[in-house]
Formats: sequence, structure tokens, C-alpha cells
Amino acid sequence: MYAGIFKRRMFVGITALAIFLAVSCASEEDGVPPAVSQDQRAPTPTPAISDEDGVTTVIVHLSPTEGDGQIGTATFASDGTSTTVEIEVSPAATEAQPIHIHAGVCDDVGTVIHALQNVVKGKSSTEIDLPIDSVLSGEALVNVHASYTDASTYTACGQLPSSIGN
Repeated sequence: MYAGIFKRRMFVGITALAIFLAVSCASEEDGVPPAVSQDQRAPTPTPAISDEDGVTTVIVHLSPTEGDGQIGTATFASDGTSTTVEIEVSPAATEAQPIHIHAGVCDDVGTVIHALQNVVKGKSSTEIDLPIDSVLSGEALVNVHASYTDASTYTACGQLPSSIGN
């Protein structure tokens, strides 16, 4: 009797493990996380801008600049005196990644306007002591570098709006 129960539990356990491994391996076949669609890898879509309870929020999509790269978001939130910049990218790199707001456009990167806190494990948070209107003025972009040793390789870029329209 116990042998039959043991065999059934082994069968269920092995079947569950096989299904888990098949799903895990299938999502890594092409090196792109399963949640990444071709639309997400397309050029930066229009930023989402909102203004609620005195806080202006701008969300910019970050897209790979070459090859697989990274995707993610740059979220700017301002109370009118300072601006917090939250970055999330995936897949997360194994080492710290420099990130900046540069002048220019994604295919013609200019000088650094603001250095942001490094992206570590796919995330970064920086507070800039300027209102969002000052941070988002003129042609600018958020640019994620591969690493300090490979700073000339950009893994993601997002074009910032030249103004927030207020």
C-alpha cells in the first residue's frame, strides 16, 4: 500500500519538475525575458505624463540601443521643488551600470546634463534638486551604460519630453 502511494507521489513530483524545467528553459531560449514583446523593443513611445495632488509624474520607456540591450522605465516625479528619478531595467546586469541624463537624442548622444545613481540589480533612484520643468527642458535623454569598463556601450535609452506642457 505504501509503495503505491510512494510511486504516485514520485510520479507527480517528477512530472511537476519536468513541467517547471520545460517552462523555465523555454523562456530563456532566445535570451530575451518572456515579458519582452517586440513593441517594448521598438523606439521609445510617447512618455506618459500625469499631474495629481501637486505631484507631476513623467514615465519614459527605455529601449535597447543596439542588439538585445535592456528595456525598462525612467519615472520622474516632482513636487515642484525637486525631482526624483526612479530607473528600472531588465534584464539586470551583474555589475553596476552608470546612467545619465544627456543632451541630444538617442541616436546622437550629447554631453552629460545630470549624473544619476548607478543602476544596481536593475534599479536606481536619484533626487535632483530642481523642479521637473528644469530637468525636462530641451532635447535630452536617459542613457544606461553597460558598465564602467564598457561605458561606451549603451544598453538602453529613453527620449525625454522637451517640456511637460503645463
